[in-house]
Amino acid sequence: MAGSRVFPTVVCLLGLLGSACASAGLPIARQRAGAPPSPRPSVTAMTLEASDPALSAALVKLALSPTAESHRQVALEYRRLGVLDQAHAYFTKAVTLDPNDAAALDALARIWRDWGFPERGMAEAQRAVQLAPASASAANTIGTLLEALGHATEARDWYVRALWLDPNASYALNNLCYSAIMLTHADAVAQCRRALAAAPDSRVAWNNLGLAYAAAGDLVRAEELFDVQADDVQADRAYAQYNIGIVYMGTGQYAKALAAFIAAMQLDPQFEQAAARAKQARNHIETEGRKGVRHLEP
Repeated sequence: MAGSRVFPTVVCLLGLLGSACASAGLPIARQRAGAPPSPRPSVTAMTLEASDPALSAALVKLALSPTAESHRQVALEYRRLGVLDQAHAYFTKAVTLDPNDAAALDALARIWRDWGFPERGMAEAQRAVQLAPASASAANTIGTLLEALGHATEARDWYVRALWLDPNASYALNNLCYSAIMLTHADAVAQCRRALAAAPDSRVAWNNLGLAYAAAGDLVRAEELFDVQADDVQADRAYAQYNIGIVYMGTGQYAKALAAFIAAMQLDPQFEQAAARAKQARNHIETEGRKGVRHLEP
């Protein structure tokens, strides 16, 4: 994933959460649907060029040999650093120089997905699969685009294909786990445990296993898993509390959800999603109070 840190992924639990659904990971600003960004360096990019050794080395290599491969390597470094506009620009240049660069096409598709426009990346993803039919990564990318477009069953077929191509692809295992949750499969917990075994250090895998337990009705175990993945970093602990709140919202336990969202806000005062969900939880509590409904919680 792009960025220097990976935060837990929050998913819409079985369609129960309604407006409480959250995007995967940290909020991503939507790119306007227009022409792709130009390769003109931003202030952030220029600062990174001077401070990041790997990016600096890739840029030097590009200056000496401006090939499709060297453009792709610069793009990969920008993606690693989370500068997606620059990554898109250099991947695009790589494809211009080599229209058969499957890796660059695959990467472009994933950037469109991360920008919130998966439909715009589908043609590039399909082209990548045509050029590299043995690529598990390319197959997985199509799966994630379909997932983002709401086609969970079709997405699952592509995750299975990715695993057939590479049985050790932990990312495909985790995506299968996620789709099992969304499709309410009875073996979701088992699939998520398999994904976690393949990537025991993945916070996303821990988080999805927690969601699988929540979907199965075991909220106690789900809360334990959300909490165990949070280390001493306040942002991680805030996301664990946020996930707990999302689960309680999905099961109608609004008082507990509100408490979890407030805890997340105390840990991270800039956590806007937690503040928005806290407001929603309060609204539900007030609505039930006006109706004279007494909500029983376990």
